[in-house]
Amino acid sequence: MKKSIISILAATVLLSSCSIQQDNYAKRTVSVSGTGSVTVEADTATIILSVITTGKDVAETSAENAKKMTAVQDAVKAKGIQKECISTQNYSVYQESHYDNKSGKQVYDDYRVTNQVKILVKKINMAGEIIDLALKSGANQLSSLTYGVTDTEIAKKQARSLAIAQAQESANLLAGASGAKLGKVLSISEHADYAYPRARLMKTSAVAANDMAIEEAAPTPISGGSSTITISVDAVYQLR
Repeated sequence: MKKSIISILAATVLLSSCSIQQDNYAKRTVSVSGTGSVTVEADTATIILSVITTGKDVAETSAENAKKMTAVQDAVKAKGIQKECISTQNYSVYQESHYDNKSGKQVYDDYRVTNQVKILVKKINMAGEIIDLALKSGANQLSSLTYGVTDTEIAKKQARSLAIAQAQESANLLAGASGAKLGKVLSISEHADYAYPRARLMKTSAVAANDMAIEEAAPTPISGGSSTITISVDAVYQLR
């Protein structure tokens, strides 16, 4: 009777041991990453510029700013830029000041009004012309010029395929090196990065002395260049 009990217990321990080994084996995985990048030609430009005015009277300074910004927007609209492609980014009014060492007091100076606008140019070859036109019409600060791509879906699909292929290749290599075979994908996640180049211009901050100086200035050359669409994936594969 005792021998029978001992045999049953031994069999139970053996079965439990096999079950644990199988569970551990089933949980063997390999985690890998893959990255795919596709370069596409930019076909749009986004311009951010401002009209900045200063003056002693806040109402007059604001009115002057509004007049100049209206002239800027009317000018670019006349060149074919649609109304929905023009949007206000920031509008601020504040009084400048400085500390007077002699009196030991804060002295208030002129009011400064800033109206910043974003302009989307769908024909990239017009970007330089739009910049020059805006500066000529009253804008006196150019903050940035960036390029973009209208349709990125095809490029994203290509980049995604490259990323997955790279991840699978790494997983196969690691599985082979460990004497295992690659199983099914247990999980996969994606991260996207769209690198749109930012142009470097001679007129990064244009405060014109007068309209004649802008009129005679050479046109601002703009080259669209290319943008890079990058997709990264993190994948976990089962090992068999």
